Amino acid sequence: MNTLSGDTTSQAIEGCLRPDLDDLDRLRAVWAEHRGPRGERARARRESAHRRSYELGGGPALAELLEATASEEMSGRAITSGYVTELAERAASLPDPVRCPRLTDEHAADVARAASAPGHPAVRAVHAYVACAEALHEAAPGRTGGDPGWVLPWILASLVLQRADFPPLLPDPGVPACTEAGGTRRIDLCARHLSRLVAASLRTELSRSRPRPSAARVSAPPLAAAVHRRALEHLHERRGPLLQVLTSLDTEARADVRVGSAPQVPQAVAAPPERALLAPEADHWWVCLSLIADEAALELYVVVQEVGPASAGVLAVTADARLTTGEGVHGAPLMADVDGVTVMPNDSADDRRPLICDLIDEALSRSMALLTRV
Repeated sequence: MNTLSGDTTSQAIEGCLRPDLDDLDRLRAVWAEHRGPRGERARARRESAHRRSYELGGGPALAELLEATASEEMSGRAITSGYVTELAERAASLPDPVRCPRLTDEHAADVARAASAPGHPAVRAVHAYVACAEALHEAAPGRTGGDPGWVLPWILASLVLQRADFPPLLPDPGVPACTEAGGTRRIDLCARHLSRLVAASLRTELSRSRPRPSAARVSAPPLAAAVHRRALEHLHERRGPLLQVLTSLDTEARADVRVGSAPQVPQAVAAPPERALLAPEADHWWVCLSLIADEAALELYVVVQEVGPASAGVLAVTADARLTTGEGVHGAPLMADVDGVTVMPNDSADDRRPLICDLIDEALSRSMALLTRV
């Protein structure tokens, strides 16, 4: 089996991901300081595992497996070939479409070896994920078209991370295939996506540690205010070109930009969808670009929000949308949790500006595609 192995591959992945890995270490340190009561973490993880298992079609059996392997009692267990075999047997008994093929002893040994590869924990998780995915492909050679919805690679990657005191991962159907049609390996895409998922899991867990809501602030903290201004400036820059496109389709089309903040009532039409917020009660500030054409309106929200307690100093920038047509108002989830941008307390407002602009541009592209299809 052609698995990832050796220092050369680890160094190549770490070199590709070095800025991301440094950010993960900084964010993990903040989360470790503010992670909150253990019982609350366990309850939230069980709820998340239950939701994801049903989203993936795995039902109670997958929920039980995800809950068991996400418990903190599992995080210290060594990932041996015997343990891989045990997990593989449980994954083989799951219902379709998440059922996994059975692994041979040789495959289990290869996967266990990959899970102990040198380097950063996120790199070891990539090794474990890719080695397991390739072993499953060899065990089911008839399966083609990238990586199917197998959960075993996710479980192993999650356990690798938990052993290094990171929160668990949940299976993500949006991960790029590690092997493209024709056998071309794209480990770089897979590794980058996994590192972003780790960041998203840290943001999510940190957001749960926020204390009870306090009185709304009169003004945003300096870093949040500066990031909010950068998002507003970028949307203003994009407004004109987008309006030109829309007026070519509808001469009465409009594109308007407005801003707001957390004190506004969440259910109001002018406020962002709660789906865009890691914690609805957290302080947040948003910019909205409203696009109106052919009796349809799309509101794109870019939200700057505090993650966890204010003392942590961590911000997240997310994007989401709401679509209004003649049939009513609909949620339009354009971006996934993994697409969000983390702003650390010792960042300047411009350090994350390229990533934030990329997030906004991708959300705008998807917004225009959605609006013009209505």
